[in-house]
Amino acid sequence: MAQATAAAPVSEIGFNRFLAKVYFVMFLGLVITALVATWVSGNKALLIRIVSDPWFAFGLFLIQIFVVIALAGAAMRLSATAASLLFMAYAALTGLSISSIFIFYTQSSIAYTFWLTAGMFLFASIIGFFMKQDLSGAGRFLMMALLGWLFAYFFSWFFPPEAGFNRMVNFLGILLFAALTVRDTQRLKQISIELEGSSPVGLVVIGSLTLYLDFINIFLLLLQSRNRR
Repeated sequence: MAQATAAAPVSEIGFNRFLAKVYFVMFLGLVITALVATWVSGNKALLIRIVSDPWFAFGLFLIQIFVVIALAGAAMRLSATAASLLFMAYAALTGLSISSIFIFYTQSSIAYTFWLTAGMFLFASIIGFFMKQDLSGAGRFLMMALLGWLFAYFFSWFFPPEAGFNRMVNFLGILLFAALTVRDTQRLKQISIELEGSSPVGLVVIGSLTLYLDFINIFLLLLQSRNRR
Protein backbone atom coordinates (compact mmCIF):
# COMPACT_ATOMS: atom_id res chain seq x y z
CA MET A 1 0.00 0.00 0.00
CA ALA A 2 2.83 2.35 0.90
CA GLN A 3 4.56 1.56 -2.39
CA ALA A 4 1.40 2.34 -4.37
CA THR A 5 0.98 5.63 -2.50
CA ALA A 6 4.57 6.62 -3.19
CA ALA A 7 4.43 5.65 -6.86
CA ALA A 8 1.56 7.99 -7.75
CA PRO A 9 3.37 11.25 -6.91
CA VAL A 10 6.48 10.05 -8.77
CA SER A 11 4.45 9.39 -11.94
CA GLU A 12 2.69 12.74 -11.60
CA ILE A 13 5.98 14.59 -11.07
CA GLY A 14 7.49 12.73 -14.02
CA PHE A 15 4.61 13.71 -16.23
CA ASN A 16 4.79 17.31 -15.10
CA ARG A 17 8.47 17.41 -16.05
CA PHE A 18 7.76 15.72 -19.35
CA LEU A 19 4.90 18.10 -20.13
CA ALA A 20 7.05 21.10 -19.19
CA LYS A 21 9.72 19.96 -21.66
CA VAL A 22 7.13 19.39 -24.39
CA TYR A 23 5.61 22.84 -23.94
CA PHE A 24 9.00 24.50 -23.68
CA VAL A 25 10.18 23.01 -26.98
CA MET A 26 6.83 23.90 -28.58
CA PHE A 27 7.19 27.46 -27.26
CA LEU A 28 10.67 27.72 -28.80
CA GLY A 29 9.22 26.53 -32.09
CA LEU A 30 6.51 29.20 -31.96
CA VAL A 31 9.11 31.88 -31.18
CA ILE A 32 11.22 30.81 -34.17
CA THR A 33 8.14 30.81 -36.41
CA ALA A 34 7.19 34.31 -35.26
CA LEU A 35 10.73 35.66 -35.69
CA VAL A 36 11.13 34.20 -39.18
CA ALA A 37 7.69 35.39 -40.30
CA THR A 38 8.38 38.89 -38.97
CA TRP A 39 11.78 39.00 -40.67
CA VAL A 40 10.34 37.88 -44.01
CA SER A 41 7.58 40.49 -43.73
CA GLY A 42 10.32 43.13 -43.91
CA ASN A 43 11.87 41.55 -47.01
CA LYS A 44 9.50 42.65 -49.76
CA ALA A 45 11.22 40.75 -52.56
CA LEU A 46 11.02 37.43 -50.72
CA LEU A 47 7.50 38.14 -49.49
CA ILE A 48 6.25 38.90 -53.00
CA ARG A 49 7.83 35.72 -54.30
CA ILE A 50 6.11 33.62 -51.65
CA VAL A 51 2.75 35.17 -52.50
CA SER A 52 3.06 35.35 -56.29
CA ASP A 53 5.09 32.22 -57.15
CA PRO A 54 2.87 29.13 -56.66
CA TRP A 55 5.76 26.74 -57.37
CA PHE A 56 7.88 28.33 -54.64
CA ALA A 57 5.01 28.09 -52.15
CA PHE A 58 4.27 24.51 -53.20
CA GLY A 59 7.95 23.63 -52.80
CA LEU A 60 7.89 24.99 -49.24
CA PHE A 61 4.78 22.92 -48.55
CA LEU A 62 6.42 19.72 -49.82
CA ILE A 63 9.56 20.34 -47.74
CA GLN A 64 7.43 20.86 -44.63
CA ILE A 65 5.57 17.60 -45.28
CA PHE A 66 8.89 15.79 -45.72
CA VAL A 67 10.29 17.20 -42.46
CA VAL A 68 7.14 16.23 -40.53
CA ILE A 69 7.26 12.67 -41.88
CA ALA A 70 10.98 12.44 -41.11
CA LEU A 71 10.46 13.68 -37.55
CA ALA A 72 7.50 11.40 -36.89
CA GLY A 73 9.34 8.37 -38.23
CA ALA A 74 12.88 8.92 -37.00
CA ALA A 75 12.76 11.23 -33.96
CA MET A 76 13.22 8.33 -31.53
CA ARG A 77 16.30 7.12 -33.44
CA LEU A 78 17.94 10.51 -33.94
CA SER A 79 20.26 12.14 -31.46
CA ALA A 80 18.81 14.79 -29.17
CA THR A 81 20.57 17.54 -31.13
CA ALA A 82 19.45 16.26 -34.55
CA ALA A 83 15.81 15.81 -33.51
CA SER A 84 15.69 19.25 -31.89
CA LEU A 85 17.33 20.97 -34.87
CA LEU A 86 14.96 19.25 -37.28
CA PHE A 87 11.99 20.51 -35.30
CA MET A 88 13.41 24.05 -35.20
CA ALA A 89 14.03 23.87 -38.96
CA TYR A 90 10.39 22.93 -39.47
CA ALA A 91 9.31 25.86 -37.28
CA ALA A 92 11.46 28.20 -39.38
CA LEU A 93 9.97 26.83 -42.62
CA THR A 94 6.50 27.39 -41.21
CA GLY A 95 7.40 30.99 -40.40
CA LEU A 96 8.59 31.42 -43.97
CA SER A 97 5.44 29.93 -45.50
CA ILE A 98 2.93 31.86 -43.35
CA SER A 99 4.73 35.21 -43.56
CA SER A 100 2.20 36.36 -46.17
CA ILE A 101 -0.30 36.95 -43.36
CA PHE A 102 1.39 40.32 -42.85
CA ILE A 103 0.16 41.35 -46.30
CA PHE A 104 -3.47 40.40 -45.74
CA TYR A 105 -3.92 41.24 -42.04
CA THR A 106 -2.88 44.09 -39.76
CA GLN A 107 -0.36 43.51 -37.00
CA SER A 108 -3.02 44.25 -34.36
CA SER A 109 -5.31 41.62 -35.92
CA ILE A 110 -2.48 39.07 -35.98
CA ALA A 111 -1.54 39.80 -32.36
CA TYR A 112 -5.17 39.57 -31.21
CA THR A 113 -5.65 36.26 -33.01
CA PHE A 114 -2.43 34.86 -31.53
CA TRP A 115 -3.52 35.56 -27.95
CA LEU A 116 -7.00 34.24 -28.68
CA THR A 117 -5.39 31.05 -30.01
CA ALA A 118 -3.18 30.82 -26.92
CA GLY A 119 -6.25 31.03 -24.69
CA MET A 120 -8.15 28.38 -26.65
CA PHE A 121 -5.12 26.12 -26.77
CA LEU A 122 -4.53 26.44 -23.02
CA PHE A 123 -8.18 25.71 -22.28
CA ALA A 124 -8.17 22.62 -24.53
CA SER A 125 -4.91 21.39 -22.96
CA ILE A 126 -6.32 21.76 -19.45
CA ILE A 127 -9.38 19.75 -20.46
CA GLY A 128 -7.14 17.04 -21.91
CA PHE A 129 -5.01 16.96 -18.77
CA PHE A 130 -7.87 16.60 -16.28
CA MET A 131 -10.40 14.64 -18.35
CA LYS A 132 -10.92 11.19 -16.86
CA GLN A 133 -12.70 9.68 -19.86
CA ASP A 134 -10.31 7.81 -22.15
CA LEU A 135 -10.29 9.46 -25.60
CA SER A 136 -8.06 6.88 -27.28
CA GLY A 137 -11.12 5.39 -28.98
CA ALA A 138 -11.90 8.77 -30.51
CA GLY A 139 -8.49 8.93 -32.20
CA ARG A 140 -9.58 7.03 -35.33
CA PHE A 141 -12.73 9.15 -35.66
CA LEU A 142 -10.72 12.38 -35.33
CA MET A 143 -8.22 11.20 -37.95
CA MET A 144 -11.04 10.36 -40.36
CA ALA A 145 -12.64 13.72 -39.64
CA LEU A 146 -9.27 15.42 -40.26
CA LEU A 147 -8.90 13.69 -43.64
CA GLY A 148 -12.41 14.71 -44.62
CA TRP A 149 -11.79 18.28 -43.51
CA LEU A 150 -8.50 18.44 -45.43
CA PHE A 151 -10.28 17.25 -48.57
CA ALA A 152 -12.93 19.99 -48.19
CA TYR A 153 -10.26 22.59 -47.41
CA PHE A 154 -8.13 21.84 -50.47
CA PHE A 155 -11.24 21.46 -52.63
CA SER A 156 -12.16 25.05 -51.74
CA TRP A 157 -8.71 26.14 -53.02
CA PHE A 158 -9.17 24.75 -56.52
CA PHE A 159 -12.94 25.28 -56.80
CA PRO A 160 -13.77 28.42 -54.79
CA PRO A 161 -17.27 27.95 -53.34
CA GLU A 162 -19.54 30.50 -51.75
CA ALA A 163 -18.29 32.46 -48.74
CA GLY A 164 -20.66 30.58 -46.44
CA PHE A 165 -18.96 27.27 -47.25
CA ASN A 166 -15.54 28.70 -46.39
CA ARG A 167 -16.80 30.00 -43.07
CA MET A 168 -18.26 26.59 -42.27
CA VAL A 169 -14.99 24.83 -43.17
CA ASN A 170 -13.04 27.27 -40.99
CA PHE A 171 -15.40 26.79 -38.05
CA LEU A 172 -15.27 23.00 -38.32
CA GLY A 173 -11.48 23.12 -38.60
CA ILE A 174 -11.19 25.18 -35.41
CA LEU A 175 -13.39 22.70 -33.54
CA LEU A 176 -11.47 19.75 -34.98
CA PHE A 177 -8.01 21.01 -33.98
CA ALA A 178 -9.29 22.03 -30.55
CA ALA A 179 -10.55 18.45 -30.10
CA LEU A 180 -7.20 17.13 -31.34
CA THR A 181 -5.44 19.30 -28.75
CA VAL A 182 -7.55 17.72 -26.00
CA ARG A 183 -6.87 14.23 -27.30
CA ASP A 184 -3.13 14.82 -27.90
CA THR A 185 -2.63 16.25 -24.40
CA GLN A 186 -4.34 13.24 -22.83
CA ARG A 187 -2.33 10.88 -25.02
CA LEU A 188 0.95 12.49 -23.98
CA LYS A 189 -0.08 12.15 -20.35
CA GLN A 190 -0.85 8.45 -20.78
CA ILE A 191 2.43 7.79 -22.61
CA SER A 192 4.41 9.57 -19.91
CA ILE A 193 2.78 7.53 -17.16
CA GLU A 194 3.63 4.34 -19.05
CA LEU A 195 7.26 5.51 -19.27
CA GLU A 196 7.27 5.94 -15.47
CA GLY A 197 8.65 9.46 -15.48
CA SER A 198 11.36 9.14 -18.14
CA SER A 199 11.30 11.65 -21.00
CA PRO A 200 13.26 10.61 -24.10
CA VAL A 201 14.18 13.62 -26.21
CA GLY A 202 12.69 12.04 -29.32
CA LEU A 203 9.34 11.64 -27.60
CA VAL A 204 9.52 15.23 -26.32
CA VAL A 205 10.12 16.46 -29.88
CA ILE A 206 7.25 14.38 -31.30
CA GLY A 207 4.93 15.66 -28.58
CA SER A 208 6.04 19.24 -29.19
CA LEU A 209 5.50 18.88 -32.94
CA THR A 210 2.02 17.45 -32.41
CA LEU A 211 0.90 20.29 -30.14
CA TYR A 212 2.69 22.86 -32.33
CA LEU A 213 0.69 21.72 -35.36
CA ASP A 214 -2.54 21.96 -33.36
CA PHE A 215 -1.67 25.50 -32.27
CA ILE A 216 -0.60 26.74 -35.72
CA ASN A 217 -3.69 25.37 -37.43
CA ILE A 218 -6.04 26.91 -34.86
CA PHE A 219 -4.21 30.24 -35.26
CA LEU A 220 -4.40 30.24 -39.07
CA LEU A 221 -8.06 29.21 -39.14
CA LEU A 222 -9.01 31.88 -36.61
CA LEU A 223 -7.06 34.44 -38.61
CA GLN A 224 -8.82 33.45 -41.84
CA SER A 225 -12.16 34.06 -40.17
CA ARG A 226 -11.23 37.73 -39.58
CA ASN A 227 -11.61 40.55 -42.08
CA ARG A 228 -8.62 41.28 -44.29
CA ARG A 229 -7.06 44.69 -44.79
